Amino acid sequence: MASRASARRAAARAGVGLAMLAAACSHSEPFAPGTPPPLGPPSNSLPRQLTFNPGDDRSPAVTGDGISYSRYDPGRGTASQCLATLPVEGGTLRATFCPPPPTPPDSFVGTWLEPATSPSGRQVAFVWQRGDPLSIRAWTHHLTVAPVDSPAQGRQAMIAGWASDQRFYNTALKLTWVDEGTVRFLVSYDWVFKVKGGGAQRFADTLLVPRALMDLRVADGSLTVVPGGDSVIAYAPAAEGGTWVIKEADPVTLLRLDPGGALAVHGAFSGAVRDLAQVDGRVIAATGNTTLAWLDPVTGDTGSVQVTGPANRLASTGGRRVVVEVELDDRLFGAPAHLWLLELPPRTAH
Repeated sequence: MASRASARRAAARAGVGLAMLAAACSHSEPFAPGTPPPLGPPSNSLPRQLTFNPGDDRSPAVTGDGISYSRYDPGRGTASQCLATLPVEGGTLRATFCPPPPTPPDSFVGTWLEPATSPSGRQVAFVWQRGDPLSIRAWTHHLTVAPVDSPAQGRQAMIAGWASDQRFYNTALKLTWVDEGTVRFLVSYDWVFKVKGGGAQRFADTLLVPRALMDLRVADGSLTVVPGGDSVIAYAPAAEGGTWVIKEADPVTLLRLDPGGALAVHGAFSGAVRDLAQVDGRVIAATGNTTLAWLDPVTGDTGSVQVTGPANRLASTGGRRVVVEVELDDRLFGAPAHLWLLELPPRTAH
C-alpha cells in the first residue's frame, strides 16, 4: 500500500510539474518565427526599377500610395496571371491574389488582368479571362468588380459586342475609376496572330486593338460608350475634369474630351501614341520604343525622357512622378516587363 501511495504522489508531482511547464510555455514562445517588417525600395534614386519578378509585371494603376498591377510568376507552375499590389515607392509586395484552379466541370484556366483599385480602396476592377489551357486563345473575357480582399467573389459583365463602326470587341484595356460606381476602360479586340512555316501553322501571340472608350456602371453592369469616345485608342483622366484622348484616325494629336462629348485640340506628339498620363499639369505619352514625350497644354512646352526598353503603359502617381511598364527588350512578340518609377523635370516658369 505504501509503495502504491508513493507512486501516486510521485505521479501527481510529475503532473503538476508538466502542467506548470505547459503553462509557462503558453505565455510566450521566445523562438517562434514572426512576420518580417515590409522592406522599402533597394534604392531611392530615380529612375527606379520597382519590380524584380523573374516573370512578367504589367498594367500598372495607381490609387493613393499603392500600385495595382498584373503579375505572372513562373514559380507558381501555371501560366495564369495574378493581381498584385505594391507601395508606389517600391519595396515589399502588399498582397497577391490569384485565380482559383479549374474545377472538374470547368477546365478553363483563369487569368486576371488590368487591375485598378477604386478611390475608396474597397473595390478592385479587373478583366477575368478564361481560356483553354492547351491554347493561347481566350474563350471569354469578363469585366469584374470585387472586394479588394476577395477578387474571386466579384460581379461580372461579359465583354463582347460591336463598336459604332461595326468592328467587333471582346476585351478591355486600361481600367480606371471615374467614381466609386463607374469604371472606365478601352474596349478592345483580342486579335490572335498566326505564324506559318514548313507547311504548318501555329498560334503565336495576341494583339489588343482598342476600339472605343466605354464605361461600366457597377450597380447594374450596364456598358455604354463615353460620349465622343468612339475610335479612342489611348486616354488618361484630366486632373481638371474631362479626359485626354488620342483617336485612331490621327494617333499623334492630343484631344481634350469634355463630359458632354465635345473635343478640343491641345497639341501634337512627334510619334504615334500608345498610352497617356497627366503628370504635374503636363500630358506624357508613350510614343517611340524607348521614348516618353510630354507636352504642356497651357504653355506649349515639350520634352522627352528615355527609358531602358519599350514603354507601353503609364500611371501617374501625383506630383512629377509616373509608373511605367517597360519591356526588357524589343522582341517580335513582346518580352517580359518590369515596372519603373520616373520623375519629370520641373515645369518651366512663364
